[in-house]
Amino acid sequence: MKNKNKKEFFSEKQIRFLCRLVFGVILIDLFFSAFSNTLIHQLQSPVLKFPYVDPTFWVMHLLRIPELISSNLYVAWFWDMVLFASCIGIILFPQKKWLIIVFIIFYFAYYIIFNSYGVHHTHSLIPFLITPVAFLFSKKSFSFAWQGLRYFLLFSYAAAFLWKFFRFSWLQSNQGILIMKQNLTPYLYFNPGTFLAHVYFWFLDNPVFVEIIFISGFFLEGVFIIGFFTRKYDKVLFFISLLLPFGFWFLADAMFYEMIVLSLTLLPVAAIARVIDK
Repeated sequence: MKNKNKKEFFSEKQIRFLCRLVFGVILIDLFFSAFSNTLIHQLQSPVLKFPYVDPTFWVMHLLRIPELISSNLYVAWFWDMVLFASCIGIILFPQKKWLIIVFIIFYFAYYIIFNSYGVHHTHSLIPFLITPVAFLFSKKSFSFAWQGLRYFLLFSYAAAFLWKFFRFSWLQSNQGILIMKQNLTPYLYFNPGTFLAHVYFWFLDNPVFVEIIFISGFFLEGVFIIGFFTRKYDKVLFFISLLLPFGFWFLADAMFYEMIVLSLTLLPVAAIARVIDK
């Protein structure tokens, strides 16, 4: 029994590997944000904001913290530079917890600004916001924090399934094609000659395949409920979790590739150990 429990805990080497892997993905996303002109200094001192009904956003805007950061070009540049520097520093020195704390603080502000001034609250940045918290814990506590992230992943997909289930959207015979039309119309209008556009036109001409993709994704989200009761099928859930973000992108033009970071929590300790040993 002692050996079985030992296998459930990560070694220092494995934690450092996971830390570098997670922040490596975050760094790639920061570069993607730079090329997408969505870093703070690239927002051109925005004024229109949408804090929605989230008390956290209200408090931040009442304190005028997002306005202070985004309205001053020098502060905005400093904020973005600290995000990149702290992320790179963590990859080089994953054991430095103070760097992780700095990153979380600065990324939290970026998360508020991105959602507020984007005038649309997205959930895509949340994995990059909460996953680094696990690396603040000690070696003994890290495994429990990592499993907490696993349950968050399970909840995210299970909740998406239950949301569709109780709203009966899965019974709408043309729900899939309606989602595609609503979200892909701008792309098809401005880019009608691309290869991807021709793929979409084919699916629009054959809506039954779009409905198959939608219903398949709906049931695959529901499969994650199994993970609350057993870890026996985590490897299957891992591959499904890699497939679903691609489906979201194709069907709804929604980028949720950040969820792949949380997919790592579905891998057993032994699998991560084998990767490191190679």
